Amino acid sequence: MLITGASSGVGLATARAFAAEGAEVALVARSKTGLGRAAARVQEHGGRAHVLPADVSDREALTAAIDEAAHLMGGLDIVVPNAATTVFGDFTEVDAEAFDEVTAVTFTGAVNTVRAALPHLERSAGVIAAVGSANARAPLPTFSSYSASKHALRGLLNTLRLELRGAGSPVQVTMVHPGPIDTPLWRQVTSTSGFLPRSPPLAYSADSVARAVVEAAINPGKPERSVGPESWALDVIFRTARPVADAALLGVRWWYRGGRVPAPTPGSLWQAAGSGRDSGGLIGRGLGDLGALARLPFTIARGERLENDVTGAADVAAAAPATQKPAGVPVG
Repeated sequence: MLITGASSGVGLATARAFAAEGAEVALVARSKTGLGRAAARVQEHGGRAHVLPADVSDREALTAAIDEAAHLMGGLDIVVPNAATTVFGDFTEVDAEAFDEVTAVTFTGAVNTVRAALPHLERSAGVIAAVGSANARAPLPTFSSYSASKHALRGLLNTLRLELRGAGSPVQVTMVHPGPIDTPLWRQVTSTSGFLPRSPPLAYSADSVARAVVEAAINPGKPERSVGPESWALDVIFRTARPVADAALLGVRWWYRGGRVPAPTPGSLWQAAGSGRDSGGLIGRGLGDLGALARLPFTIARGERLENDVTGAADVAAAAPATQKPAGVPVG
């Protein structure tokens, strides 16, 4: 199998989960360092890993990497388009270059992946199991470029699924839509305000999303599936009770914009940031996380920094630079 965005987060966790099932894995991402660490973690789970650095927005480089993966492994059975990036800020605050870069990676990068992989998957009667998002079916204020990209990806893959069926192709297409996930992205995101978004509490672990992707790849008959009740509920409420959904999403916007931890410069939009880690240290759903969540109302009442209890981001604040370059300025 081959997965993009494999150097951290859901990509790394998914590669590890496939390795545990006995798969030979090709890892594609920008970060050579992160890919090396990811390969080591795959091998710890008994898998064989191939490291193929490539930027998914570079069609020629990505096609070469996918062809090389197919050569090294004797073909491709499963391809997981997963690579994504984003910029934090309202649409009016995000400059055109930053917005376009998000769509180039998150949407067009997936298009490039599918286009290059299809000939190999046709030969193996393989599966495309893409990582979507709850925000492929509902808006996400302050992350308009990401939500737009995931909406576009959903439209593409559902259309492609029908076209392949109509053409008699053996390739199957499925998508997994997770809710909020605990990944390093929350610590690395490029920001228009100079501050990181306040992280969502009760985030799903990258491992839980990875298990859903493996299940989707093994049983791809269901075109789309959600990870977690929030993802499913958001879709239903947005379709059937729009005013309720709008009010909830405006609350999400307020929450995200309340962060006061300095953001890194230039952030993951403009540089490879894969670290070989799957967690960003957010409050998850285990018993050990409930204490931090229980402190939240008291933190709000005291007027203290919510990051202390909700994001655990003191180390980020200490390490981050004091200034933030405009989100549209590429570096390196």
